[in-house]
Amino acid sequence: MRSERLIVLALAAFGGILLVVIIGTFWQQPNDSLAYWIAAERLMAGEPIYTGQSVVEPYAYHYPPPLAQALAPFTLFVPALLYVIVYRGLLLLTTWDLAGRRMLWMLALIAFVPVAIELRFENVQLFMALAIVLGLGRWPWAFAVMAVIKVSPGLGVVYLALRRRWRDAAIASAVGLTIVAVSFALDPSLWQSFFEQVAGQAGVAGNSLIPLPYMVRAVIGLGLVVAGGLIGRRNGELLLVAGVTAANPNLALAGFAVLAAAVPIWRAGPGGIAERARLERAAL
Repeated sequence: MRSERLIVLALAAFGGILLVVIIGTFWQQPNDSLAYWIAAERLMAGEPIYTGQSVVEPYAYHYPPPLAQALAPFTLFVPALLYVIVYRGLLLLTTWDLAGRRMLWMLALIAFVPVAIELRFENVQLFMALAIVLGLGRWPWAFAVMAVIKVSPGLGVVYLALRRRWRDAAIASAVGLTIVAVSFALDPSLWQSFFEQVAGQAGVAGNSLIPLPYMVRAVIGLGLVVAGGLIGRRNGELLLVAGVTAANPNLALAGFAVLAAAVPIWRAGPGGIAERARLERAAL
């Protein structure tokens, strides 16, 4: 126990240094999160949000329309600076929650370089990790919410179905389809523009660290999730995390921050998140 605590303290010290550097340098200017706000502002102004940008162009918007549509009304009365502050606060709260709501463990988690890089660039990978944990536990619709942003969390529905959690799979599917239907009804042309922009990206590796076309990674991710669904319990949930990570459209270094979901899954015990949530509900 003493050696474990010393390791955690060492990691926390390193993670704390990384966090100070991130806040003191990189958070002095906007990062990837501003892309969502800019897209929302353009949408409210009647301007196109998909302009054929490359996957590495600053502030390029490559996500499905619902995210920009959801943010668009807020751009009318919320300053961009406040949005950035709130977004960063949510990132830190998410990291804290994934670390068991313990500050020391949160800093130790930031020592995992992909998490630190994710905090530096302010993307949505940590939110994906939290969605996996919440989707496995009590809120299956969390898979759907993140699936309409980053696609790969939708594999959680496959996992739920394989675990014969039919009600949860149905809820997640219904929420996802409803979001897409409402988004499409509001502006069908946005979806056409989105598919036109991403049509040529499925066969390239993009900015992924793994030199494989996205469709190959998606198939690998699906295979991992199917295996996880058949195994179940903690090991199956860990395979789900690996599958969602592999199928992540953006698998640059920050993309591996999705693996942070493995921390609460491992700490949940051999039964995993789902079993722990079931026991908690039974105790009520």
